[in-house]
Order: sequence, then C-alpha cells, then structure tokens
Amino acid sequence: MSRARDQFRTAGQVLAWWLARLESNRSVSASYRDTLGSLLRRHVIPALGKVLVKRLSRAVVDDQLIWPMQAAGLSPHTAHKALQGLQQALVLAAKQGRIESNPLASVCWADFWTGKLQPRPAGLLPMDVQRVLPELCQAFEREPVAGMLALMMLAHGTRIGETCRARWQHISLPDRIWVLPVQNTKTDAELVVPLTEQVCALLSRYRELQHPARRSSPWVFAMANGEPVSDSQASAMFRQMSQRQWRSHDLRKVARTCWAELGVDYLVGELMLNHAMGKIASTYIKTGVDQARREALEKWHAWLDARGFAVAHCLKSTETGFPENDAAA
Repeated sequence: MSRARDQFRTAGQVLAWWLARLESNRSVSASYRDTLGSLLRRHVIPALGKVLVKRLSRAVVDDQLIWPMQAAGLSPHTAHKALQGLQQALVLAAKQGRIESNPLASVCWADFWTGKLQPRPAGLLPMDVQRVLPELCQAFEREPVAGMLALMMLAHGTRIGETCRARWQHISLPDRIWVLPVQNTKTDAELVVPLTEQVCALLSRYRELQHPARRSSPWVFAMANGEPVSDSQASAMFRQMSQRQWRSHDLRKVARTCWAELGVDYLVGELMLNHAMGKIASTYIKTGVDQARREALEKWHAWLDARGFAVAHCLKSTETGFPENDAAA
C-alpha cells in the first residue's frame, strides 16, 4: 500500500488528527487541553483548515491567521499560543510520516512579532484588595459558588483549574488541610494547602449556603446539576464579578505580591504557589516548610480580615488568634 494514502493533504486534517490526540492526552492538564483546543477550533482551523499542507508558509500564516487575530483585538499572547498549537501538530505529523515534511519547521514567533512578549500587566494591585474583597464577599452571599471560588483563589493563590477540580474528599477540616492531587496540578506535583481557621469557617458557611443538589455533589465547586464547574464557566463567573476589569489569575498575582510585602520568605511563597522548583527546594521542604506555609497563610488571612474577609467567614478576631490591630499591620 502506498504510504501517500495515509498522509494528510490539508492543515485541517492535521489539526483534527492532533486535536483528537490532545483530547485523550492525560499527561497535560485539562486546562491546557481546553485552552489550546478552543484556540485551534475557533481560530486556526477556520483560518487555515482548507490550506494544503505544502502551501503553508510564513506569508500564508501571517495573512490568514496571525494578522487577522491581532486585527480582531486578540492579544499577541493568544496569537502566539495559536501558532504554537499549529506547529506542535505539524511537528508530530512530520515525525510520524503523516505529512512529507513540516513546511513551518523554520518558522518562529519572531517572524510575525518584532517586540518581546511582555507579561500581562497586573489587573489588581495590593491597594485594590480593600475595594475588591468586599465585592467578593457580596458575591459569596449572592452566588456562593462564584464567590467561594474567588475567595479560595485569593486566600491561597491557587490556579483556576486546580481550584475548580477540588473535591470534598480532598478537604479535611479536622486536619485543616486541602490536598491538590498530582492529576489536578499544572506542575504534576501534589500540593497540601494548610487551612486557617478563617477558611475552615468559610467552607462550613459555604456548605450551608449551597443548594441541596450542589451540597450532595462530590465537587466543591458544582453546578446546579452536580457536575464540576468547567474552566470556561469559571472564567464567565469572573468576567461577571470583575466587570471585565481583572481576571482570575490576577488574584493569584496580587496574593503573591502581598505575601512579599508581608515578609513571607521567597521560597516559601513559591512553594505556596506550587511553582516548579529545583533540587534546593526539595531539600528545603524537608526542613519543616509546612509550618512556615501555615504561618504565612495565617498572617495573610489576618491581613485580609482587616480588609473585609471576616464578612464572609463570620469569625471574630478573638477566634482566629489575630487581634484586629495586628491584622491591619
């Protein structure tokens, strides 16, 4: 049988094949699968799907994909990720002999964008917490799932996908811990988050405020049908809560900034965020960093209390062990 029969002719065939592999690839996070899958389906395939693989070139990609995406107001980061998805599909197809060669093998992002991709500016600054936190507490009373999701992310600096996939079995109020298992984390490393008195009280209130259908779900953040909140649904919640003024990831960023201002050790802060660390961190972890993380979160949550957090969890300062004047320091 001629091998040519097994080869893909159009970019759309390559991308459809690669997307099917991506959807069943459990070595990458669900968030990554959803994000890249959406980009390819919404932008790359409509723009380049009918183009013959051998006709793909820098000019074709720029004219039909990159420039239209930027003209439509999408950020360079989004266009860059779309290009990465296209290139990954072509690289694998070429390796497996499904196309004769990769026509974009020598293409890079610098062919389309002359400047550096700068980190997105922070949507929230420490001074904004005083304004935003009461709004999140109000959202918690009005829409418990959305409000709780935002408060948990701000309280712990967790990623949106990691937080959405929390199960009640991962949380132990008696032990005051929340376990983020390996399969739920971006770094493929388990994270054990210490829970403060404030968060334990908040979780208890959250269960009481939930609709019975949600309360019986194994998922902490469940929709009305008991299924977990998806990343896209969570993002929609944040757009509504923030009025598009900031994104969910900004809660993680502002938490990290505030930790530094509160004097939290750099390495402790990185471990709290579950950033990938090297061998030095592995050694440090064995020296009692769990207690350092708990103390850092207690200090952080006391700081949040002075800015309205207590409205959500309803504990008094005498119950948290931090007097109000210390919390405001």
